[in-house]
Amino acid sequence: MANKSRRSFITSVLACVAFVAAAIFSWDLPVKDVLYYLVLLLLALFVIIAAALGFGAVLSWLRRRK
Repeated sequence: MANKSRRSFITSVLACVAFVAAAIFSWDLPVKDVLYYLVLLLLALFVIIAAALGFGAVLSWLRRRK
């Protein structure tokens, strides 16, 4: 059986998917808009991860330099 934090994560993801599905079907939100926002979210996430990797590399380089 999954531990409590894993169950909470799975429950949160399922609730998010259910909310998006409700928005699509109940409020007639176009699927095209949902996919557009998903792509924007993934691009923003990629930029944040790339910036974190860059700052980590710079900090690592600065530590090794001394």
